[in-house]
Amino acid sequence: MKTINTAFPKLRSKLSGEFIKLYSDNSEQYRKLLHFVEENKFQFHSITPKQDRPIKVVIKGLPRDSNIEDIQEDLLEQGFHDCKVTQLIGRITKQKLPRFYGYTPPQH
Repeated sequence: MKTINTAFPKLRSKLSGEFIKLYSDNSEQYRKLLHFVEENKFQFHSITPKQDRPIKVVIKGLPRDSNIEDIQEDLLEQGFHDCKVTQLIGRITKQKLPRFYGYTPPQH
């Protein structure tokens, strides 16, 4: 912990059971910390920041016979590029539901 504190004095830490949680103030500090921990071969687990996660949505209120291509075009007009849309299927009945699942990679 001393080596991390000397390299990152403004880093916040919290003891959680037998683990230490490290909190950074911005994404720049987060990336430097990840690089530092990997270089020193520390055992760690990191959580992906929200801005790097994909956007996932469930679209409700549309008829079950809506065209997926039309939904993708509408999302493209709204500014969501490379969007993938699929129609959800009921587990028991295996019929198409009036719900659609949309997934798009993070927007940078």
